[in-house]
This record gives sequence, structure tokens and C-alpha cells, in this order.
Amino acid sequence: FPVLISKKRIMIDSETSKRVLFGEDEDELLGRLPNKNADIFGPIDSIRNLKLDVLFPSVHGNLGEDGTLAGLFRLMNIPYVGSGLRAHAISFDKVITKELMTVNGIRNTKYIVIFQNDKNKPDWDSVSKQLGEVVFVKAANQGSSVG
Repeated sequence: FPVLISKKRIMIDSETSKRVLFGEDEDELLGRLPNKNADIFGPIDSIRNLKLDVLFPSVHGNLGEDGTLAGLFRLMNIPYVGSGLRAHAISFDKVITKELMTVNGIRNTKYIVIFQNDKNKPDWDSVSKQLGEVVFVKAANQGSSVG
């Protein structure tokens, strides 16, 4: 039973989710539905009403990999496949993950952290001197495809 999270971060009931998966336009379908998802319990009821034995979250990015769903499933006492909330939250934040790996002697790639409000952002010469000519730039706590 699929339960999609819409582009507007709303859980969609299983029947509508199937229609989206089979190619119907998400925005058009959601525009025709009553706004039951505006209620805070709408998303929870979308899952609870399915009465599943186990949830298999297949998500990418914010509201999924960050532990949000794991926390929701834990609160609802529904078994799910995947890591626990803490593991999701820690690994979703790339800076915390790198720091934990470094402190615990786990080999990982070189990195630097630049904050948006840093007054002295490094220039390319400084970055390439520390990291090499090929670098990956990622947001610290968003899905890689978003950041």
C-alpha cells in the first residue's frame, strides 16, 4: 500500500498515491481532494488506517532520511524497516557524521565546513589546497539531491 509524501509535504492516502504512481498529475489530484490533510492527524490516519504489519519506507531527502518518519512510526508503535531515529538524524547531518567518524578514528574524506554567515569564506585556492582539485559541495543537512 503506497503512501506518498507530496511535493507540498503532505502524506497522500494510498488510493490517491496509486493514481500518482500510475501517472496521474499529483497537483491536479490533490486539488480535487477535500483538504483533510490540513488536519495534523490526516497524515497519521493515512498510515494508521492501512493496518499494516510493517512499514517499508522508501524515501529520499528531507522528512524521510532525517528521522522524521522513523519518529512518527515509533510514536505510532508500528514496526518499520530501516534505522532508528537517532541513526537517521545523525547520518543526515553530514557535519556531525564527519565529526563522529573523525573523533572515533574512522577514515573518511577530507572536508571543510563553510557556514552561510561566515565573514571569511575561503577562496578556491585555499579550498583546492586543502581538498584537491575535485570537490563535492553539499548542504550539511539536506538530502544530497536537494542541497
